[in-house]
Amino acid sequence: MSAKNSDALYFGIGVCRAISGHLNKSTISLLVKIENDEVVSFPLYVEAIRFAFHEESMIRTAIRKLTLNVYHVGDESVDRFVTSGTLANYFTDLVGFFKRQCLTLNNLVIQASREISKDLSSAIVASVDEIEDNLYYYSDIISAGIPDVDRLITDNLLRLFILPLLLPSLVDAELAMGAVTSLYLLCCILRIVKIKDLANTIVSAFFCPQGAFVSLSKAKKVVMYIWQRMGGNLKLDSSEDFSLPNTSADLNWSLWEAVLSYLNVGNDVQILGSLSVLSTLLQTKVELEESMLDALGILPKRKQHKKLLL
Repeated sequence: MSAKNSDALYFGIGVCRAISGHLNKSTISLLVKIENDEVVSFPLYVEAIRFAFHEESMIRTAIRKLTLNVYHVGDESVDRFVTSGTLANYFTDLVGFFKRQCLTLNNLVIQASREISKDLSSAIVASVDEIEDNLYYYSDIISAGIPDVDRLITDNLLRLFILPLLLPSLVDAELAMGAVTSLYLLCCILRIVKIKDLANTIVSAFFCPQGAFVSLSKAKKVVMYIWQRMGGNLKLDSSEDFSLPNTSADLNWSLWEAVLSYLNVGNDVQILGSLSVLSTLLQTKVELEESMLDALGILPKRKQHKKLLL
């Protein structure tokens, strides 16, 4: 891109971001086309997300701010529009972009285990900052309170990253993600992305046999769905196809044993990572269902007593 075109792009996105800062339930009607009480066109948003993964971080940041302004308007017809049809692919692409960043971090960590350099350390810090910025962006999106968006982020994180790569990497050294990187990313996701279904599914993979989910309420359908899919091959969109362990029990107990094994025989970094994961799991009480808390052995005494009475 020429300098002239680049300057024009910066200017245009800057103007769009400024406009988005004034959006509310009244002003947004000036920027959308409505038919039969439904938004059918929203050029500002549609054109903006085309640049969501631009090579320039300043442009990516501006687009994220613009999208957050849209999500936080609180207009239900706009919420339906941004999660409809091909526009829903934006949330899939977000996870794909995040996944690539995580793999880049993993390569840097592997390289750092073989050599020590100031440039490599700086690259790792920059990669970590970008990854956490992505997760905080997810958190900011979730704070808008759009149920369909929460579902899309949860489903895509599980289908495209956590289930096929992140969790299996803790027990299989042959996968693309190293255990140290996986432990770090698991902590970040649980600590930053506060979605109950996501937290319950991750914790269930560590601690609970399949039969423990019959009493779940809000997370029941999601967790049962995940366990059913974990029984064999998981067919995703055209670009994604992978296999998980043959039985859910094999995976959940292997994950738990893997974390404990790092505490017993791992190096200093693996021990620290395992302790961080255990500490983070114990701090996710707000997101976890009572059945999960009970399985972890951290159900409050008052609720334990109530359970015994029932």
